[in-house]
Amino acid sequence: MKTIHKIKLLPFSLILFLAFTSGCYYDEVYIPAPEGEISYATDMQPYFDSKCASCHPASSQPDLQTDTSYNSLTTGGYLNTTDPASSLLYTKIAPGGSMESFSTTTETAMTLLWIEQGALNN
Repeated sequence: MKTIHKIKLLPFSLILFLAFTSGCYYDEVYIPAPEGEISYATDMQPYFDSKCASCHPASSQPDLQTDTSYNSLTTGGYLNTTDPASSLLYTKIAPGGSMESFSTTTETAMTLLWIEQGALNN
């Protein structure tokens, strides 16, 4: 009788094994890009305040402090509205960039979208 139980469990075990080992696999989590107009004051500056400003004070470039960040980015060569993906601000936080670990996928997408929208001080 023990042999019968083993034989019945074998197909069930095999099916269970295949179900767990042949599931879907995704290389990365899909996070949709932000939609609509990105505001410098309500989207970009809070991101800089929470992730960047402590390492980019007035004494370093770009200065990402609240009152000076926009001017520092626009006059310091960090933005390229003609080719947004080549903007230094974006390439630093994009995958493979030196500051990638300080930006989520959503924040990176938001930054690119803001530059694509003309990098407005809104």
